Amino acid sequence: MISLTVALEGVYTLWPREAPPRQVLATDFVTGNHANVLQPGELLRSIHLPTAALTRRFAFRRLSLTHLGRSAVLLIGTQNIHEGDLLITVTAATNRPLQLRFAQMPTADELRHCIDVTIPDSLYFDDVHGSPAYRRHLTYYYAEQIRSELAQKEGKV
Repeated sequence: MISLTVALEGVYTLWPREAPPRQVLATDFVTGNHANVLQPGELLRSIHLPTAALTRRFAFRRLSLTHLGRSAVLLIGTQNIHEGDLLITVTAATNRPLQLRFAQMPTADELRHCIDVTIPDSLYFDDVHGSPAYRRHLTYYYAEQIRSELAQKEGKV
């Protein structure tokens, strides 16, 4: 659910025990491996997904070494068909969700450069599901697939 709500630009409403509710962007909720912004006793009360995010075109890629369990990489790309922008959300490969945002469709080289600048090696997981190098490779590979798919006219792949 984290991947989906981040890709759809969600906003979480959190209820502390003895304070007024607060809102947190989905991109800011997860702070690391098994870590988030919830304070002791606080709960996630609701998730708001903006209508504009629900009308965007999308492409989804995921790879896992097992049928159930942690994914090695999960990417979701979205695009406003009227603006030609691109938003790619990278999760599972990294210790927190990261987004690559472009005002217009990037070239393959621009996308690859943005990945290099936005996701340092230290943010990639290194566990039994894949090394950082493996996860980086899959991030490049799937991000380019998503870019290419969403660059096509609507309905044509």
